[in-house]
Amino acid sequence: MKIWAIESQKGGSGKTTTAVHMAVCAARRGLRTALIDIDVQRSASNWNQSRPPELRLDCVAGSAAELAGFLKKARAGGIELVIIDTAPHSNADGAIAAQLADLVLIPCRPARFDLDAVISTLQIVRAANTPAFVIINAAPRGRLAGEARDALERQGATVLGTVLHQRAAYSHAVIDGRSVHEYEPAGAAAAEIDELYNHITGLSGDMTKKGRVA
Repeated sequence: MKIWAIESQKGGSGKTTTAVHMAVCAARRGLRTALIDIDVQRSASNWNQSRPPELRLDCVAGSAAELAGFLKKARAGGIELVIIDTAPHSNADGAIAAQLADLVLIPCRPARFDLDAVISTLQIVRAANTPAFVIINAAPRGRLAGEARDALERQGATVLGTVLHQRAAYSHAVIDGRSVHEYEPAGAAAAEIDELYNHITGLSGDMTKKGRVA
Protein backbone atom coordinates (compact mmCIF):
# COMPACT_ATOMS: atom_id res chain seq x y z
CA MET A 1 0.00 0.00 0.00
CA LYS A 2 1.30 3.43 -0.98
CA ILE A 3 0.57 6.53 1.12
CA TRP A 4 0.68 10.06 -0.27
CA ALA A 5 0.22 13.03 2.06
CA ILE A 6 -0.85 16.35 0.56
CA GLU A 7 0.53 19.15 2.74
CA SER A 8 1.03 22.90 2.83
CA GLN A 9 1.20 25.40 5.65
CA LYS A 10 -0.62 27.88 3.38
CA GLY A 11 -4.40 27.78 3.10
CA GLY A 12 -5.81 27.92 -0.42
CA SER A 13 -2.78 26.26 -1.98
CA GLY A 14 -4.85 23.55 -3.67
CA LYS A 15 -4.35 20.60 -1.31
CA THR A 16 -7.90 19.27 -1.51
CA THR A 17 -8.11 19.84 -5.27
CA THR A 18 -4.91 17.85 -5.71
CA ALA A 19 -6.04 15.12 -3.30
CA VAL A 20 -9.44 14.44 -4.84
CA HIS A 21 -8.20 14.54 -8.43
CA MET A 22 -5.31 12.19 -7.72
CA ALA A 23 -7.73 9.85 -5.93
CA VAL A 24 -10.21 9.76 -8.81
CA CYS A 25 -7.41 9.33 -11.34
CA ALA A 26 -6.04 6.34 -9.42
CA ALA A 27 -9.49 4.79 -9.02
CA ARG A 28 -10.17 5.18 -12.75
CA ARG A 29 -7.04 3.17 -13.41
CA GLY A 30 -8.27 0.32 -11.27
CA LEU A 31 -6.42 0.95 -8.02
CA ARG A 32 -8.29 0.49 -4.76
CA THR A 33 -7.97 4.03 -3.50
CA ALA A 34 -8.92 5.69 -0.22
CA LEU A 35 -9.06 9.31 0.94
CA ILE A 36 -8.28 10.19 4.54
CA ASP A 37 -9.39 13.70 5.47
CA ILE A 38 -7.69 15.14 8.56
CA ASP A 39 -8.51 18.77 7.72
CA VAL A 40 -11.13 20.11 10.15
CA GLN A 41 -12.88 21.83 7.23
CA ARG A 42 -13.66 18.36 5.82
CA SER A 43 -13.60 19.61 2.23
CA ALA A 44 -12.44 16.31 0.74
CA SER A 45 -14.92 14.16 2.66
CA ASN A 46 -17.79 16.58 1.94
CA TRP A 47 -16.88 16.51 -1.77
CA ASN A 48 -16.88 12.72 -1.72
CA GLN A 49 -20.25 12.61 0.04
CA SER A 50 -21.74 14.81 -2.69
CA ARG A 51 -20.85 12.24 -5.35
CA PRO A 52 -23.40 9.68 -6.57
CA PRO A 53 -23.21 6.58 -4.34
CA GLU A 54 -21.78 4.42 -7.12
CA LEU A 55 -18.88 6.86 -7.64
CA ARG A 56 -17.94 7.51 -4.02
CA LEU A 57 -14.42 6.65 -2.97
CA ASP A 58 -13.48 4.90 0.25
CA CYS A 59 -13.16 7.93 2.52
CA VAL A 60 -12.86 8.59 6.22
CA ALA A 61 -12.55 11.85 8.16
CA GLY A 62 -10.88 12.21 11.52
CA SER A 63 -7.89 13.60 13.34
CA ALA A 64 -4.17 13.12 12.90
CA ALA A 65 -4.18 11.11 16.13
CA GLU A 66 -6.41 8.55 14.39
CA LEU A 67 -4.31 8.40 11.23
CA ALA A 68 -2.20 5.36 12.11
CA GLY A 69 -5.35 3.38 12.93
CA PHE A 70 -7.02 4.45 9.69
CA LEU A 71 -3.98 3.32 7.73
CA LYS A 72 -3.89 -0.03 9.50
CA LYS A 73 -7.53 -0.64 8.55
CA ALA A 74 -6.89 0.46 4.96
CA ARG A 75 -4.00 -1.97 4.62
CA ALA A 76 -6.07 -4.81 6.10
CA GLY A 77 -8.90 -3.96 3.72
CA GLY A 78 -6.74 -4.28 0.61
CA ILE A 79 -6.44 -0.58 -0.22
CA GLU A 80 -3.58 0.02 -2.67
CA LEU A 81 -3.27 3.81 -2.46
CA VAL A 82 -4.15 6.15 0.40
CA ILE A 83 -4.20 9.91 -0.12
CA ILE A 84 -4.19 12.05 3.02
CA ASP A 85 -5.63 15.57 2.85
CA THR A 86 -4.14 17.63 5.67
CA ALA A 87 -4.99 20.95 7.31
CA PRO A 88 -2.99 24.16 6.80
CA HIS A 89 -1.31 25.93 9.73
CA SER A 90 -0.86 22.69 11.67
CA ASN A 91 2.74 21.70 12.25
CA ALA A 92 1.90 18.76 14.51
CA ASP A 93 -0.66 17.18 12.16
CA GLY A 94 1.61 17.72 9.18
CA ALA A 95 4.49 16.06 10.98
CA ILE A 96 2.40 12.99 11.83
CA ALA A 97 1.15 12.64 8.24
CA ALA A 98 4.68 13.07 6.86
CA GLN A 99 6.06 10.40 9.19
CA LEU A 100 3.44 7.88 8.05
CA ALA A 101 3.55 8.69 4.32
CA ASP A 102 5.76 7.28 1.58
CA LEU A 103 5.95 10.70 -0.02
CA VAL A 104 4.61 14.19 0.54
CA LEU A 105 3.17 16.39 -2.20
CA ILE A 106 3.19 20.14 -1.60
CA PRO A 107 0.89 22.18 -3.87
CA CYS A 108 2.07 25.76 -4.28
CA ARG A 109 0.60 28.68 -6.15
CA PRO A 110 3.26 30.80 -7.88
CA ALA A 111 2.80 33.72 -5.48
CA ARG A 112 5.11 35.22 -2.84
CA PHE A 113 3.26 34.12 0.31
CA ASP A 114 2.76 30.61 -1.04
CA LEU A 115 6.46 30.30 -1.87
CA ASP A 116 7.32 31.36 1.68
CA ALA A 117 4.94 28.74 3.10
CA VAL A 118 6.62 25.96 1.11
CA ILE A 119 9.84 26.47 3.05
CA SER A 120 8.13 25.96 6.41
CA THR A 121 6.32 22.90 5.04
CA LEU A 122 9.60 21.44 3.79
CA GLN A 123 11.14 21.91 7.24
CA ILE A 124 8.36 19.78 8.76
CA VAL A 125 8.69 17.09 6.10
CA ARG A 126 12.48 16.95 6.22
CA ALA A 127 12.31 16.29 9.94
CA ALA A 128 10.30 13.16 9.08
CA ASN A 129 12.90 12.13 6.46
CA THR A 130 10.13 11.59 3.89
CA PRO A 131 10.62 12.46 0.19
CA ALA A 132 8.76 15.66 -0.69
CA PHE A 133 7.86 17.17 -4.06
CA VAL A 134 6.38 20.57 -4.84
CA ILE A 135 3.56 20.86 -7.38
CA ILE A 136 3.14 24.30 -8.94
CA ASN A 137 -0.61 24.80 -8.91
CA ALA A 138 -3.10 27.31 -10.36
CA ALA A 139 -0.40 28.82 -12.55
CA PRO A 140 -1.48 31.56 -14.97
CA ARG A 141 -0.11 31.72 -18.48
CA GLY A 142 3.28 33.31 -18.83
CA ARG A 143 6.60 33.11 -17.04
CA LEU A 144 5.35 33.02 -13.45
CA ALA A 145 5.46 29.22 -13.08
CA GLY A 146 9.05 29.11 -14.32
CA GLU A 147 10.07 31.94 -12.02
CA ALA A 148 8.44 30.19 -9.07
CA ARG A 149 10.24 26.95 -9.95
CA ASP A 150 13.60 28.73 -10.00
CA ALA A 151 12.91 30.40 -6.65
CA LEU A 152 11.87 27.12 -5.02
CA GLU A 153 14.82 25.18 -6.39
CA ARG A 154 17.19 27.84 -5.05
CA GLN A 155 15.71 27.04 -1.63
CA GLY A 156 16.46 23.36 -2.09
CA ALA A 157 12.94 22.20 -3.02
CA THR A 158 12.36 19.44 -5.56
CA VAL A 159 9.72 20.72 -7.98
CA LEU A 160 7.81 18.36 -10.27
CA GLY A 161 7.92 19.11 -13.96
CA THR A 162 4.15 18.88 -14.34
CA VAL A 163 2.35 22.19 -13.72
CA LEU A 164 -1.35 22.50 -12.92
CA HIS A 165 -2.64 25.64 -14.56
CA GLN A 166 -5.40 28.03 -13.59
CA ARG A 167 -8.36 26.45 -15.37
CA ALA A 168 -12.08 26.93 -14.80
CA ALA A 169 -12.66 23.17 -15.13
CA TYR A 170 -11.10 22.54 -11.71
CA SER A 171 -13.63 24.81 -10.02
CA HIS A 172 -16.65 23.75 -12.09
CA ALA A 173 -16.01 20.02 -11.61
CA VAL A 174 -15.86 19.93 -7.82
CA ILE A 175 -19.03 21.96 -7.31
CA ASP A 176 -21.21 18.87 -7.68
CA GLY A 177 -18.70 16.23 -6.61
CA ARG A 178 -16.99 15.52 -9.89
CA SER A 179 -13.39 15.46 -11.00
CA VAL A 180 -12.15 17.08 -14.19
CA HIS A 181 -12.10 13.62 -15.82
CA GLU A 182 -15.83 13.37 -15.18
CA TYR A 183 -16.57 17.01 -16.05
CA GLU A 184 -14.50 17.33 -19.23
CA PRO A 185 -12.74 14.04 -20.03
CA ALA A 186 -10.92 15.32 -23.10
CA GLY A 187 -10.04 18.70 -21.59
CA ALA A 188 -6.68 20.22 -20.78
CA ALA A 189 -7.24 19.91 -17.02
CA ALA A 190 -7.84 16.15 -17.27
CA ALA A 191 -4.67 15.81 -19.35
CA GLU A 192 -2.71 17.68 -16.67
CA ILE A 193 -4.04 15.39 -13.94
CA ASP A 194 -3.07 12.32 -15.97
CA GLU A 195 0.41 13.72 -16.49
CA LEU A 196 0.79 14.54 -12.79
CA TYR A 197 -0.43 11.10 -11.73
CA ASN A 198 2.01 9.41 -14.12
CA HIS A 199 4.83 11.56 -12.78
CA ILE A 200 4.05 10.73 -9.16
CA THR A 201 3.62 7.02 -9.75
CA GLY A 202 6.98 7.04 -11.47
CA LEU A 203 8.47 8.49 -8.29
CA SER A 204 6.61 5.91 -6.21
CA GLY A 205 8.64 3.15 -7.82
CA ASP A 206 6.91 -0.20 -7.45
CA MET A 207 3.35 1.12 -7.42
CA THR A 208 1.12 -0.79 -9.79
CA LYS A 209 0.01 1.10 -12.88
CA LYS A 210 -3.15 -0.30 -14.39
CA GLY A 211 -4.94 0.44 -17.60
CA ARG A 212 -6.76 3.71 -17.95
CA VAL A 213 -10.52 3.47 -18.11
CA ALA A 214 -12.62 5.38 -20.60
